Amino acid sequence: MSFIKFGIIVEIFLFVGVFLWVRKLTSKKDRQPSLSKKIIKNLKF
Repeated sequence: MSFIKFGIIVEIFLFVGVFLWVRKLTSKKDRQPSLSKKIIKNLKF
């Protein structure tokens, strides 16, 4: 019973993660270069 609950929880987290990732990709396609530049600057510092 606990294994089934664990699987359901993992599946829900994966679904939410993929949903947020796809939403982020679709909403910020035009801002992706600026975001990567900010990440590179943060890595340099």
